[in-house]
Amino acid sequence: MSADTGARQLGGESVNRRGPLAMGVVTMIVYGLLWLIVGVTGLPVPTGVRLALDLAAVVGAGALLVASRRLQARGPSRVRRVRPHSMRWFHLINLAQTVLILAAVFGLLRADSPGLIVVAVCLVVGLHFLPLARIFDVPGYWWTGALLILVAAAGATAYGLDRSNETVRAVVGLPAAVALWSTALDVSRRG
Repeated sequence: MSADTGARQLGGESVNRRGPLAMGVVTMIVYGLLWLIVGVTGLPVPTGVRLALDLAAVVGAGALLVASRRLQARGPSRVRRVRPHSMRWFHLINLAQTVLILAAVFGLLRADSPGLIVVAVCLVVGLHFLPLARIFDVPGYWWTGALLILVAAAGATAYGLDRSNETVRAVVGLPAAVALWSTALDVSRRG
């Protein structure tokens, strides 16, 4: 493990202090912003209101980023036990996530069901958090994954009832953003 990740060896396992967690927090804030924009575009409001909400979302993401940086500057509140090859598993999981998302997008477009794309993406993202909870010793990722899977189920239900892309985007995007931003703040606070 390299020194720039803030890790040191401890009895066959490494204690990872900041690198991957800080990267994860920033990633969750950015993707939370994207999910929020997806959700806002599904709301039945005039374009001007959507633009104002999108601007507020960008400002909110910036505020979260600043808050998370301040919290991370204090350092972690607990030592996480992370296996030496955790980053290799992380990259494999993200590769699998990308392949599944691409397969879902192309498959749903081919099946003429584009309204389910956000549902499928949310489901895959939720599933990808489950192994990350163990790999990085972040118990909150179990909740994040479970919440995103439930949000995907709600989106599938909305699609089955309404079939409106806008409704599905609002039902999936807004709660997915809240789940990711809440996780980012929790990880920033706990370390």
